[in-house]
Amino acid sequence: MRAVNPPLGAPLLTHFAVLLGVASVLVVGAACDDPPPPPEYRVSFTALADAAALGGVEIAVAGRPLGVTGPDGTLRANLRGREGAVVAYRVKCPEGFREPEQSPPLTLRRFRGLDPAAAARGIELNIQCRPAERLAAVVVRAGGIPNLPVLMQGQPVAVTDASGVAHLLLKLPPNTSFTMTVDTRANPRLVPASPTQPFVVPDADDVLVFDAPLAEQQAPTKRRRAVRRAPVFTGPVRIPSSGRR
Repeated sequence: MRAVNPPLGAPLLTHFAVLLGVASVLVVGAACDDPPPPPEYRVSFTALADAAALGGVEIAVAGRPLGVTGPDGTLRANLRGREGAVVAYRVKCPEGFREPEQSPPLTLRRFRGLDPAAAARGIELNIQCRPAERLAAVVVRAGGIPNLPVLMQGQPVAVTDASGVAHLLLKLPPNTSFTMTVDTRANPRLVPASPTQPFVVPDADDVLVFDAPLAEQQAPTKRRRAVRRAPVFTGPVRIPSSGRR
């Protein structure tokens, strides 16, 4: 019986298949050695204007937009990184509000607690976007004297009413300085003359009171000069003698 010799290329194909199988094992083994992805952290940002929730606040992490706070002032996101890492982020407040001078640090830490609601919120950060302008209600009390002009920085802005009081509502940036004056030039008998008080707008809506201690002096009375009259003689009249008897 004649033996059939295998084709010359068969051993080469078998050897190539063995090598390919070994390479596949090496690739799978290398894939198994890759480090796992960093853990994920739940972060909740809450934007406030004083104590009120503020929507429309843009937050960016590592130079990339993360999102915008909703009408309730919150933005929730998931961040990845190693535990304990401090993440840099940027806050952009909407028009009419100021960016915070310093935001709270964002440190990636796992939440540990028994409250499931708090665990769902994860890391919580409060961000303050304060109003760019503040309301200042100015009350001027001019000692009960009506119809007196009230000046702000030398310009008329109000007049005292029948009770001697004037009200003024201002909207100015915080730390703005200004002066209020009660103009008494039309009544020189009022003292002190044109009292002035400086003010500084606080970083909160507030009421500013100016008590001007005005009083009206009485007009000086003119003293009458006494008129000297010639003395009137009321004694007996002596008639001189003529020398005749």
